[in-house]
Amino acid sequence: MAGIAEGWKAWGGAIVLAVLSLPAAPRPGMAARLTPAEKLTLVRADVAPASARGVSIVTLPGVPRAGLPALRMALVDGASQPSPLALMASWDRDLARRVGQARARAIRAGGRALAALGGIGPLPAGRTRDGEDPLLSGRMMGEVAAGLIAGHVLPLFGGLGQPGPDGMEQDRLLALHVALEHAAGAGMLCHVATVAMRPCGALEGMERTLRDGWRYGGMIALMADRATPEAPPAMHRTLLLSALAAGVDVEGEPGTAETALFGATLRQALKGGAVPPVRLDRMAAHIMQAMDAAGVTEHPPPFGALRAPAPYQGPLVGDEVAEGTVLLRNENAVLPLAGTAAAPILVLGAGPARTAARAMADALGRAGHAARLAADAPNGTALPPDVAQAGPVVIFSAGSEDDRLIGAVADSGAHVVVVLLSDDPDRPMPWLDQVDGVVQAWSWRDGGEDALAALLGGQRDFSGRLPVTLTGGAAPAHPAGYKAFDRAHVAPLFPFGYGLAIHARFAYGDLKVTRDGSRLLVAFSVTNRGTAPGRDVPQIYLDLPDGSGEAPKRLIGWRTVQLAPGQSARLAVGIDARMLGRWNPAALEWVAPAGDYGVSLGGHSANLARQVMIHLPELHVPAALPEGEAG
Repeated sequence: MAGIAEGWKAWGGAIVLAVLSLPAAPRPGMAARLTPAEKLTLVRADVAPASARGVSIVTLPGVPRAGLPALRMALVDGASQPSPLALMASWDRDLARRVGQARARAIRAGGRALAALGGIGPLPAGRTRDGEDPLLSGRMMGEVAAGLIAGHVLPLFGGLGQPGPDGMEQDRLLALHVALEHAAGAGMLCHVATVAMRPCGALEGMERTLRDGWRYGGMIALMADRATPEAPPAMHRTLLLSALAAGVDVEGEPGTAETALFGATLRQALKGGAVPPVRLDRMAAHIMQAMDAAGVTEHPPPFGALRAPAPYQGPLVGDEVAEGTVLLRNENAVLPLAGTAAAPILVLGAGPARTAARAMADALGRAGHAARLAADAPNGTALPPDVAQAGPVVIFSAGSEDDRLIGAVADSGAHVVVVLLSDDPDRPMPWLDQVDGVVQAWSWRDGGEDALAALLGGQRDFSGRLPVTLTGGAAPAHPAGYKAFDRAHVAPLFPFGYGLAIHARFAYGDLKVTRDGSRLLVAFSVTNRGTAPGRDVPQIYLDLPDGSGEAPKRLIGWRTVQLAPGQSARLAVGIDARMLGRWNPAALEWVAPAGDYGVSLGGHSANLARQVMIHLPELHVPAALPEGEAG
C-alpha cells in the first residue's frame, strides 16, 4: 500500500477537484425520494465469494420502500468468461439482438436481472475478449445489450480487465459510444481483482466527456473479486476518491459494509465533507435511471428463484455456429466431406477436444455421412489405427499440444481437416501447409453440432468472417490487430474479415460514394457467381488523408446479404463522420479533418477490390446519445 500513499501525496488534490467538478445534474427528482441512508445502501453491492467454478453472485440491494427491487448478477472470473468472438464472427446484428433476448430469458429464469457483457468495456481485456475493431465490437455487443434490455435485464459493458494509467484509446472510446447508441440504458462495469488506484483506468477524468458530451445517464459499476486490503483510513479514502474520479456509481467487493469502500469509507467521507452530498445524489440517480431504462424497476425478477449459473446453452447456439464458424482453408476440395463405408470420415479429438469430436461423429452420422470416432484418443504422435482405413480425417484441436499429432496424421498421407476449438488469435499453425482444410470454430464444445456437421458436409455453406486477425504467432506490434499489420506493411496469416465459402463466389461492382451533410452514403452491387446459395458480408474500409497519423485503413461499415446463384443485389450503407475522424474532448464532438479519403469495398481487410476517392471538408458530429440516455 506504500505506492498508494505516495500516489495520494502526488495527486490526491487532483482527485478532490475531479470529484467536486460535477457535470450537469440528472433529471430532477430522480433520487429525491430516497433518504441519505437509502442512497448509501443503493450504491454498495454485496459480492459473495467466488465458487469453485469461478462465479460470484453480486446483489444490488435496492430500496423496496421506494419501489427499487434487489437485483443480482453472476460475475464470472477471467478464465471462465465466455469469449464474444464466435458471435462477432457472424457479423449478423439481428442474430446478436436475438441472442441477447434469449440470454435475458435464461438470466431472469435464474432469478437475476443484471448481466456483465464482454466484447467492449472501459478496461482493456485483450483481443480475445474485446475483438479488435471498434465498429464491429460496438455494434454487435450493442445489439446483444439491446436484446437483454428488451428482456428486462440491465447489461453492464465490461469484463475482467487491467486497470492502470492508460488513456482511453480512440478505438475503445468509439466502441463504447457505438454500443451505447444501440443499447440506451446499458451500464458500464470495471471488473478488477482488487480495488486499487485508478480502478477504472481511462475512465478517470472522462466524466465531462461521458455526462456532458455523450449525455450518458447510465451507471458505472466497480466490482472486485477480493476485498480491499486492510490499510489506514487515509489510504482507503484515497482509493475511494480514485473510484469517484472515474465516475463510479456503485461498488461491490466481498466483505461487510464496514470494510467496503462504498460502505464506511464513503459514509465518513460524506460526513467529513471530502465528498459533497450532491455527489451521492447523482450516483443514486444514475443507478435508478439505468434500472428504469432497462425496465427492471417495473419488471423485477423473481428474487426467490436464484439458481447457480450453468454454462449458457441458448436456443440459438445452432445459428451462432452456422453463421460464426469460419472456413480458413479448403485445398484439394476436401470440403464438403465425403466418406464411404470402406473409407469413412474419421473424427479425432484428444483431451478437451474429445467431447467435441464425439458429438461431431454422431452428428455426421445423423446427417447420413459414413463417419466414426477414432477408436482411441490419440496421444502425442501415436496414430490411431483407424487412420490407414479412413477417408478424410477431421481433427478437433483445442490448443498447440495437438500440433505434433496434426503433423503426424498429415504426414501419413491422409486428407486432413483441422477444426480449431480455441479463441486464441495468436495460435501458431506450423502444420498449415501440410493439411487440406482449416475451420475456425472458436471455443465450441457441444450444442449446435448438427449445424457444424451441415457446414462440414456441404448441406450449408460457410459464411463466417474473422472478427480478429489470426497472426500465427507473428505480430508486428501490440495489440496485434489489422491496423498494426497495416502500419508495419506485413501480411498476417489470416486477415481481419477473412472467410471462405465452399460453393458461393461473390463479386462486387458499381461502387459509388456521396456525401449528405456529415454522412456518407456508400452504394454498391453484389453478385453470387457460385453454384449454390450463400451469405456474404461485403465490408467497407476507409483510407484516411495523408498525414493524419492514423493506420492506413479502418472498417467503417458492412452489410450481410443472402443470394441465390446468379442473383445480384444493390446495397447501400450510411456512414456518419464519427467513423471518419477522432474524438475531440475539448469540443465534445467527433471531428473528421478536411482532405481526400479513399473508400474501399471488398471481402476482407486485405482484399479490397473497389475504391473511390472523395474530398471532404472538415466535418463535426455531436456526440449526444439517443434520447433516453440523457442524464
